[in-house]
Amino acid sequence: MSNITIIKNANIYAPKPLGTKDILIGGKQILAIGESLNVQASGLKVKEIDVGGMYLFPGLIDQHVHITGGGGEGGFHYRTPEITLSHITTSGVTTVVGVLGTDGVTRTTRELLAKAQALDFEGVSTYIYCGAYQVPTRTITGMPRSDLVLIDKVIGVGEIAISDSRSSHPTTKDLAELASEAHVGGLLAGKAGVLHLHVGDDQSKLDILWEVLKTTELPKSVFVPTHLNRNPDLLKAGIAYGKEGGFVDVTSGIRPDDHDHVSIKPSKAIRMMVDAGVKSAHITMSSDSNGSSPIFDHDGKLVAMGIGSISTLWEETRDAIVNEHIPIETAISIVTNNVARVLKLSTKGAIKRGADADLLITDDQFKIQHVFAKGQQMVRDGKPIVFGTFEDQSHIPGAPDSKGGTGDVNASRGRPMIDPDPDDPDDFPDELERQAQSNRRHYCC
Repeated sequence: MSNITIIKNANIYAPKPLGTKDILIGGKQILAIGESLNVQASGLKVKEIDVGGMYLFPGLIDQHVHITGGGGEGGFHYRTPEITLSHITTSGVTTVVGVLGTDGVTRTTRELLAKAQALDFEGVSTYIYCGAYQVPTRTITGMPRSDLVLIDKVIGVGEIAISDSRSSHPTTKDLAELASEAHVGGLLAGKAGVLHLHVGDDQSKLDILWEVLKTTELPKSVFVPTHLNRNPDLLKAGIAYGKEGGFVDVTSGIRPDDHDHVSIKPSKAIRMMVDAGVKSAHITMSSDSNGSSPIFDHDGKLVAMGIGSISTLWEETRDAIVNEHIPIETAISIVTNNVARVLKLSTKGAIKRGADADLLITDDQFKIQHVFAKGQQMVRDGKPIVFGTFEDQSHIPGAPDSKGGTGDVNASRGRPMIDPDPDDPDDFPDELERQAQSNRRHYCC
């Protein structure tokens, strides 16, 4: 791996437009931005990538991803799968926040934390919310506040369901107490301490949120209501909340299709918010990736089940620019800088010296070409070049890709091996160390 990378001739939006410049990356950080950058250093490998005037943006931050899967509303066979590394990176996303949803029984916060750690090791930045739809909610330490204080990756509480038949129908007092836990935990840990709210289709919409704000001194910055484009009435309520200074989150994975005739296309919802007077700095967008998207009829019967995709985040950002004529700087901020500000991620969401080298490079049609996460190139010419540990199914016993044909003998199928990481010599012991370990006697139980 190169020690130093120079990306040359990039049309940079930081998200503010900087013009065509070079970017110098060292390790995981942006070291310099300027014209005709050049590095000559003994003992360092320098890699140059000339992108010929292509757009360069901060890597996208997705604050709502079911990284361990979700769902189950139609039974156990509707549990949706975990997300994979290349699915994240080829979508232009370099930072994800993991959430639980409806299922806080077979899905756990501990499992969420483990998956976040795995994705972080594989190459992208990860955080999580403690909790699930239910109140009292699901935690690791027993209290949301202590989760925030004691566990680095926990930056908030969520997704807590309101105005939804699948919620536990929290009272105003319940929600105020949970928001206070998030807020104080954030203060103690120096984190955002947000309460991330799933908002459903019930007629109450954001009523309980307004009531909490009326009856407490909690700041609006604690609350992040999402899925606000799921129906026209909820979007109107979201616009009213945004105009009063609240943060409002659109879901890129909720959009009209053959089964959904009531949701508002996310890029159009952003246009409507801006036109109605919501400050663009208060608008964010997330994907709800790998969560289930159940469609129920008026009798509550499940009639269709979809799965959210993280790729919709860039698709809707691009459509906001191309179809809704949202300025590039504004559209990019909604999925980068605005999210970083809400979540207090100071090294994310912007192209500047000292920031994390999370970069998204597209052609003039806004098609993703290259992605860097923490300084490492993850996508080249639109194709992933770094994969998650088990993404190659030929290495997984019993997987279809591991078999030549039904009944065929494959000597390696039973116990495939994972090679050690060449950058971490301690991954696996060498021969002498293995011999030493095998000769040790342990006297402790």
